[in-house]
Amino acid sequence: MIKLKINGREISAEPGTTVLEAAQDHGISIPNLCAAKGLTSYGGCRLCLVEIKGKRGYVPACCTAVEENLEVTTETPQLRELRRLTLELLLSEHPHACLICTEKKNCEEYKSTIRKVGEVTGCILCPENGQCRLQEVADELKVERVRFPASYRNFEVHREDPFFDRNYNLCILCARCVRVCAEVRGASAVTVVFRGPQAVVGTALDRPLLESGCQFCGACVDVCPTGSLTERALKGEGLPDETRRTICPLCSVGCTLEVGLRKGRVISSHPKDGGPVNNGQACVKGRFVLRDVVHTPKRVLRPMLRRHGELAEVSWEEALDIIAQKLTAKRDRGHAFVVSSQLSLEDQYIARKFARNVLNTEPVLDSPSPSAPSAYRTVLQEHGIFPQLNFEVASLSEAGVILAAGTDLALSHPILWVNVLKAVQKGARLIVWNPGESSLNRWATYSLRTKPGSEPAVLGYLSRWLLERRPKDQWASIPGYEELKASLENQSTTGAIFSAGLTEEEVQSIGRLLDEARPGVFLCGPELFGRPDAAGFSRMFWNLAQLVEARVIPLAAENNERGVVELCPPGAANGLSLDQVVQGAEKGRFDSLYLAGTFPPLGESHPGFVIVQDCYRGANNRVADVVLPAATWAETEGTFVNVEGRIQKYKRLLDPLGESKPDWWIFCRLADKMGSRDFVYQNSSEIAEEMSKMLPALHEASSHHLKKGRPSFVQENMKSASRFIPLGFAGGTAGIASDSPASEDWVDIPDTYRGLNLCEEVKGLRRLRDKTKTRRRKQEG
Repeated sequence: MIKLKINGREISAEPGTTVLEAAQDHGISIPNLCAAKGLTSYGGCRLCLVEIKGKRGYVPACCTAVEENLEVTTETPQLRELRRLTLELLLSEHPHACLICTEKKNCEEYKSTIRKVGEVTGCILCPENGQCRLQEVADELKVERVRFPASYRNFEVHREDPFFDRNYNLCILCARCVRVCAEVRGASAVTVVFRGPQAVVGTALDRPLLESGCQFCGACVDVCPTGSLTERALKGEGLPDETRRTICPLCSVGCTLEVGLRKGRVISSHPKDGGPVNNGQACVKGRFVLRDVVHTPKRVLRPMLRRHGELAEVSWEEALDIIAQKLTAKRDRGHAFVVSSQLSLEDQYIARKFARNVLNTEPVLDSPSPSAPSAYRTVLQEHGIFPQLNFEVASLSEAGVILAAGTDLALSHPILWVNVLKAVQKGARLIVWNPGESSLNRWATYSLRTKPGSEPAVLGYLSRWLLERRPKDQWASIPGYEELKASLENQSTTGAIFSAGLTEEEVQSIGRLLDEARPGVFLCGPELFGRPDAAGFSRMFWNLAQLVEARVIPLAAENNERGVVELCPPGAANGLSLDQVVQGAEKGRFDSLYLAGTFPPLGESHPGFVIVQDCYRGANNRVADVVLPAATWAETEGTFVNVEGRIQKYKRLLDPLGESKPDWWIFCRLADKMGSRDFVYQNSSEIAEEMSKMLPALHEASSHHLKKGRPSFVQENMKSASRFIPLGFAGGTAGIASDSPASEDWVDIPDTYRGLNLCEEVKGLRRLRDKTKTRRRKQEG
């Protein structure tokens, strides 16, 4: 630690810390506008100038590193006057009438009524009024007048892109947006164009953000200290009445978000600074789509019963009585029960218990493709191996070499990409391996684009080359070595590599890199585990990881996917698949069909009694006999397990809309009406307590076991030893589709929540996804 003095106070700071950061860490305020956590020093605003004993003039605190015995003075009359003068210069090109108005406090009750105007010429017209860093600094420095002529830059306000407007008439050229886009997100969608008085933030050739590689994560909006970048949907909303914390349910990462509430409605969502997973970052869905998930007009808000061919609203008692009567009468006949894979652990646990104990059937997940963690673990457990699936997202930034296969992380797992980018910026090597173009290619040391079906041949060649590269004695002690070597003898020939579209030199260079860089991480996308040869992929990646001392991380795609894996471990499920239920429903094999999850539209020939339990109106409502309104995650509390294996508790944000109820409540009340007495739960905490006792892997899922100050993870079997697995796949070039191009839509991004298609619901998201596909088609061409 380095010791220094600021304003006569002795403090300590880590080496490499700036004077500004050291002061902020110890509660010492230094005015600034261009500095932001996680961004490189810029020194653009010149408001953080300080005096340092022994140095001439003034130095910017944000660009000056701490030194031993440094003596810093942050407040003198000269510094205060210099900062005020500097701020006045900035304000001369920024609408400032409201900032220096002596009557500005009298405008308070009228502000929200005039924020939708096209031009912002004062604070009361700006959507950021009341939450603007520039306002805070102006108040802190007590600016009462601007002594320089006002100059309005008269830029056109950019409204052509989704989600937010760009009004560079309000920009102070702090370059926060430029730096966060390049340094944190790796997109570089915006930059400072021109120089001198003409300098302005913009895009290459003044193109829209949609055509500049922007993924609309909202990081630029969050760091902007003025109203230059403003969320369009918040204009006219005013400030939230309160802010509550939650876990985003829209993908497997589980970001911590701060949700703004106003008059009982979700109006905004922002990433929580210092969140354990996302650390102040988010993606387009968590940042801009969340409110539509809760308040879409498609919500089902009251129970409905079909009478005379039409659905009519009824009470909960009547709806549950009818269901109990029908299902009890058909208790010994065929029931099919489909449950959403995006429910909380508590809802999933009760749904499975209800299906097995009350309906005497096995629950079927509504996800059509297999879970990557489940598929990977199932294959390895067949060979007596218990792979470690837990990891921490932040640890990716410390990797020495990263292989990203079958995934475009910037699109599918943006928060993981933020940490991979940190590793690359520290010197890590990135290998991107996909069937099509990827946004990660610009950062990759090697970018492999192989023909579909050729991946096993490449992995086999790599494994064989690595086995032969080192002395046999190094591998002979590892169980399975001889079997693996024998299974590779006639595989992965030079011809197979050539057919894959690669050369031996390329593959060997990659093998050398994997073998020499440490530590290594293989990030394997869900797309790989949805193929017919998924078992072969699992074995090959495991063997390759053992050879180079790396670890394999199969990436879950959907919210709580990892939690479902732990609720239903490999070998535990012996029911039907979703495809079999679909076929059975079409052929009339079931007397009743209980849909608590997404299901393909039913045709004319469907089961005699259909129950739909969902948050939203769907295609199957037209044939449903009963429709039950389920609450969204925002109206309940519960537990998710994210892609890391991290157990995440979330609280209710608002009261359930209409008469919607939590899924566990519906199952419990229905079980009671059907005569079961094993569903007496008063809240989700009681369910979590029972679940943690019944399932050792989820031991820490109850509130009783969650320890403050440390994260809680799934409990894994730590006894697994290292060993090789014989491959058992067809050799040569079999399976390589040499004449079929890779699809431009190879990245599967599940933009859904419990059957609600987010691209259909949110126009901006649809435009973004369509533009991404169009750009990839051009690159493919």
